[in-house]
Amino acid sequence: MKLVSVDKLEPGLVVSENIYTLDDRLVLPKGTILDEKDIERIRSYSLYNIFVEEEKKPVVPKQEKADSAGLSYSEKLKNTEEFIRFKQHIEDNAEKLEESFRLLANDSIPLDVDKLTEPVYHLFVEAGGTAGVFDMLHNLRDSSDEVYMHSLNVSLISNTLATWMRLPNSKIQLATAAGLLHDIGKVLMPPELLGKNKQLTDYEQRIMNEHVIKGYELVKDKDIDTHIKNAIIMHHERRDGSGFPFHLKNDQIDEIASIVAVADVYDSLTSRKKYREPICPFYVIQQFENEGLDKYDPNTILTFLSNIVNTFIANKVMLSNGLTGEIIFVNPEHLAKPVVKCGEKYIDLVKNKGLSIVALV
Repeated sequence: MKLVSVDKLEPGLVVSENIYTLDDRLVLPKGTILDEKDIERIRSYSLYNIFVEEEKKPVVPKQEKADSAGLSYSEKLKNTEEFIRFKQHIEDNAEKLEESFRLLANDSIPLDVDKLTEPVYHLFVEAGGTAGVFDMLHNLRDSSDEVYMHSLNVSLISNTLATWMRLPNSKIQLATAAGLLHDIGKVLMPPELLGKNKQLTDYEQRIMNEHVIKGYELVKDKDIDTHIKNAIIMHHERRDGSGFPFHLKNDQIDEIASIVAVADVYDSLTSRKKYREPICPFYVIQQFENEGLDKYDPNTILTFLSNIVNTFIANKVMLSNGLTGEIIFVNPEHLAKPVVKCGEKYIDLVKNKGLSIVALV
């Protein structure tokens, strides 16, 4: 691997690290064999240097490359060694987390927050930091809907969100731990509810909602930070009082719990459930735009929204009219309605009010 000035790039060089802009937008993924168009794209972002492999490779002919690229950035990412390794490691860690939660529930082991969260930081590094976490998570949506995978996801998202908020390192660590432990109470929930392949009835949902109380009871006497305990019992509270279990409002809700709440909702909605497919992230973003300021801490939700949309740059999406294209620009005033390039046509979803993004492809 070597660092090369953008001015000295030439076709055939192989990108050795994902290329991002200064504001964490993806330019080109690792493994791209550069052609003239790729080089032009890199230069358009005013980048100075990139890392490339020592050896050049033959440039794939334009049409052939376009056809393979048409499989989408997502498909390309899923075939990388980094993604395959990350997927294996997060699944392995989900199994270990389940075992740890069960032992904690039986009071068989002490609650060591540092030991529990250590794998999360390894996953964070493997994903490529804040710029890469959502690339990985967005492409894990065909994984099974497990409580413990969700806990790891929420921990990673909480870490990323706290980082985006420029919180001190101590609070980033608290958000990471709180995200990991927020659903610990579910280890005490009836297995038939956790594994049900249909949506819960109202009665079953009321039982499931008790996981926040049971989780808090598990940790209330443990020697862990109060913010983590609060996040366990408050991550379903909403600023307008519509949450549970206490219908808290506004600043009654712990600041770390507010971070976990956003991470929890986003991951839950965009993940596959046993009774439904994943919900399109842009539908979730639209929901957050519509009601986020009423339900979530304003700084937290605005920071999340303004950053999450940038993680979709270069992703291929399907529009409600069946067309597919690549997201090339985010509209700051309407985050759920970016500009999408479909072939040679540029579609601004703000101006085309009847169109929306219905899926990542």
